[in-house]
Amino acid sequence: MKEKVKGNIDKIIGMALFILACFFLVRSFFLSMSTDIWYDELFSMRFANSSVAELVSRTARDVHPPLYYLILKGFLVFFGKGTGVPLEIIAKMVSIVPLILLFIYSMTVIRKRFGLLTAGLFSFMVVSMPALPEYTTEIRMYTWALFFVTAALLHGFNLMRDMLEGKAKWDLGNGFALWLYGTAAAYTHYYAALSVGIIYGIIFIWMLVTYLKNMKDPDHKGKIGAKAFAMLIICGNLTVVSYIPWISALLSQVKQVSGSYWIQPVGLRSFGSVIKYLFSGYFSNSKVTVVLAVIMFLFVAALFVLSFMKFIKEKEIESCEQFFAFLVLPVLVVFGIVVSILLRPVFANRYMIPALGCFYLAVAIGIGEYFKNSAKKVLKISYCLFTVIVVIVGCVDFKAFIGNEEYRQVNMDKTLEFFASLDPDTVIISNFDHVQGLLDYYLNSGAYSEDQYGIYLYYAEPETLVKEMGTGLYTIEDSIDIENYLLSGKKVLFLGSFNSREVLLEEWYNDYGITSENLGSYLMERYWFDVFELSL
Repeated sequence: MKEKVKGNIDKIIGMALFILACFFLVRSFFLSMSTDIWYDELFSMRFANSSVAELVSRTARDVHPPLYYLILKGFLVFFGKGTGVPLEIIAKMVSIVPLILLFIYSMTVIRKRFGLLTAGLFSFMVVSMPALPEYTTEIRMYTWALFFVTAALLHGFNLMRDMLEGKAKWDLGNGFALWLYGTAAAYTHYYAALSVGIIYGIIFIWMLVTYLKNMKDPDHKGKIGAKAFAMLIICGNLTVVSYIPWISALLSQVKQVSGSYWIQPVGLRSFGSVIKYLFSGYFSNSKVTVVLAVIMFLFVAALFVLSFMKFIKEKEIESCEQFFAFLVLPVLVVFGIVVSILLRPVFANRYMIPALGCFYLAVAIGIGEYFKNSAKKVLKISYCLFTVIVVIVGCVDFKAFIGNEEYRQVNMDKTLEFFASLDPDTVIISNFDHVQGLLDYYLNSGAYSEDQYGIYLYYAEPETLVKEMGTGLYTIEDSIDIENYLLSGKKVLFLGSFNSREVLLEEWYNDYGITSENLGSYLMERYWFDVFELSL
């Protein structure tokens, strides 16, 4: 019995990790039962609640492609009407769907090819590693982008195997899947498009080199599946052709971004930020966070070097697949940072997420390979230790995510109660455009109130798209307008954000003798604001 358990320890660990990953997804499902959204999610909800024509038009004026919003709209139309379930809850659950699909790939394609340990570890990592848990319930496109890119990579690997096995038939199934997922990724996020482009490029170079070597070898000439190479080229061209309808919108967005964009300056220090984003867990002790992050980085760096060495020496298909999966993320990061330095900042850490499925697949392949095949106990113990650290970091991160979400839910309930107490004649003033946009969503969308409220942004303009999609967004350019509202008998509330609220209150008092009473602090997802009732 002990020998049987010992011989299947990798499978036992893999299944345990997969079950734990499934538990995390179930917890994400229940954490989706909340209506709190933040500013980026506001765009998702507004776009999805537009007509298809308006959705595509408005997306073209934003900074992302439209596919995710169309998917979201489809779910909201199909599951939202007549169910009584708040649309925000359905929208959050939409982000779990691609992870379920990825788990299916994990327990079929990945398990059969690389083993249960790799499949389980991969599933665990894509939902629990630093920065990833929050995207399981966020109303954004990142989990869909991660799924599309990872699935495209796996089907690209299938074509590589077809080529080595000398298959004479056209592999229409994998070809169609590669085109479908590659095109879907490109229409979901531009860094997903770049990730797919990297995948196509890597596999194309490998197939070209393999084909040329085969042609020069008389013993193997004609024994290679050239149709797999042709299929890759066809799929690549079809993906490019499929993207033509969006090219004009893309060029318009590029022009818009070149004029102004929210991303801060990017430099060489951004590489350190990338490492921190990938490996820093959510520990209360900063020293523990740093130590474990360094250990994880060193282990992954060692895995990368070993995969490169195996690729150069052995040239086995498994070694190629691990190394190619590893390459996607660093190439993506280097490209994004270099373009940001040379032209204009266009790289943010979360833009790595589309490629993280490839990255963690490579890590999981390496762990599974060394665990099963390494004859050296030192290596086995080392990678067992690494796996333990991964599990600890993942569990701590997901636990922190649960705590944060539950905290937000409790506070959002309090905030919604405050909104319900507001009189529609009240003048509401904000000094932060994100808060103003969300106030308009909750007070004027019809889901939480049948009344219409005027929400004023002090001395600033809301974003053009937000104002176009909203119904009660206005601007106050001078504090004399506040005095006039008070003189006319209006109730005026200032929902102040940041420390600048105190500066504004002092300014209004000095200018017109406007006094304030703090009625409490409230939270909308991640935005705290204090409510002040103004008077003369």
